[in-house]
Amino acid sequence: MTPDIRERSGRGRFWADPVHRQWIADGSLVMTTLIWGATFVVVKDIVARVDAVALVAVRFLMAAVVMVVAVAPRLRRMTPRLAGAGALVGLALFIGYAFQTMGLEHTSASKAGFITGLSVVLVPVLSAVILKRPPEPAAIVGVACATVGLALLTLRLGGAPLFEIGDILVLVGAVAFGLHIVAVGRFAPVFDVPLLVTVQLATVSIAAFVVLGVRVLGLGHHVAMPVSWCDLGGIAFLAVFGTTMAFFIQNVAQRFTSPTHVAIVFATEPVFAGVFGWLLLGERLTPAQQVGAALILAGMLASEVEFPWKARRAGPDPGR
Repeated sequence: MTPDIRERSGRGRFWADPVHRQWIADGSLVMTTLIWGATFVVVKDIVARVDAVALVAVRFLMAAVVMVVAVAPRLRRMTPRLAGAGALVGLALFIGYAFQTMGLEHTSASKAGFITGLSVVLVPVLSAVILKRPPEPAAIVGVACATVGLALLTLRLGGAPLFEIGDILVLVGAVAFGLHIVAVGRFAPVFDVPLLVTVQLATVSIAAFVVLGVRVLGLGHHVAMPVSWCDLGGIAFLAVFGTTMAFFIQNVAQRFTSPTHVAIVFATEPVFAGVFGWLLLGERLTPAQQVGAALILAGMLASEVEFPWKARRAGPDPGR
């Protein structure tokens, strides 16, 4: 056997091992979550001047244009089934963003952050009901640790009412985000991922512009659109790195890992947001928040404990 053949054979054995695929998928998702954590600083600056729904509309429009240009040669492979699946996944993503935004007008940011993070609990339930995939015991431990960590990291009631209408809206958004993760886990393994992502991004943008049209033309609201080059540059950064790249990585990674693992990894987003807030904005984490961040990371690691053992017992997946 020549060196080239041995090298290709080694790479083939590496990718055939479910453990290696799991590690690469989770590592890619951690990178995605790190990107999202970094974008919090950019979003926080832009929404001080730009309407939140307008930001979503323009951000996803830019992202969709980038994806269309990137996948132009593949567009002939688009099928009605693929377009329908992408639109369904994109609609869940838009509902998550829309209800989270509306809820933030009626509840505190800390409570909204915690409730949105409850996707880590919702995803195993939704996955078991919709995909018939009950979570593994190690994943349940990881979910529990991440949930407690989220509470410590994000939940600061400060005398606010324990229950507000905004909490319900944000919870609807959290369910939608959970459905998005489960839907990606259902469709990404069976459809062309670049085209699936393109349809998702376009769906979110179209839905956001429809909502803006209703608000402006139907309700007479004034909507602050991004007009300065500074804001457009920031949104372009969000579109390329925090949207196109991030959702593409998520869709590819979910071909090789479960929705529950994705939810646990995504629970690290407020951890990275806190790190970048400390580095760039001078924000500080309290001791309780530091414990919460550690618990979230512990939950992510705990969810990995059982999988390698199961994967080695089951052997490589012959279908990949």
